[in-house]
Amino acid sequence: MASVCLLAASNVNGSHIDLSSKALLQSPPMLDARIWWPLFPLLLLIVIVCLTWALVIAVRGGQDRRTRWLQVGAFSCYFLAAVSAIASERGVVSANLHRPFSLATQLCLLLALLHHWQTPHRTLRWLNAVAWGGILADTALHVLMVRH
Repeated sequence: MASVCLLAASNVNGSHIDLSSKALLQSPPMLDARIWWPLFPLLLLIVIVCLTWALVIAVRGGQDRRTRWLQVGAFSCYFLAAVSAIASERGVVSANLHRPFSLATQLCLLLALLHHWQTPHRTLRWLNAVAWGGILADTALHVLMVRH
C-alpha cells in the first residue's frame, strides 16, 4: 500500500497516475458472506421475538381492535415472507416472492408505530421499532452482499 502511495505521489506532475490495485485485492473483502452469515439468523431471531412478544401484548393485554389487527398483520406477513424466502432459496418459487410480504410487514409496522405514537404503549412502540430495524438491517446487508 505504501508503494502505491509513493508511486502516485511521484507521478503527480505527470499526465498519468498509475495506481496498482494489487494491494487492494490482497486484503480480504469486508462484506464476505463467510464473515457475516451468522448475522442473518440473529436478525431473524430478533424480529421473530419482537413480533411475537408484541402480538402477545396486543392480544392478551386488552388493546384496541386496530392494535390487534396491525400486530396480527405484521406477524402473519413476516411469517409468509420467511416461508417464501426459504422456498425461494430451495428453488421452489421465484426469488422475489418474499418481497411483497416483507413490504406488507413493514407497512403494518409503520402503521402500528404511527398508531402508538401518542399512546402510553411504550412497549409496543419499542418492539415494533426493533422489529422494523431488524428487517431493514437484514435487507441492507443482503443488498450490500449481493452488490459487492
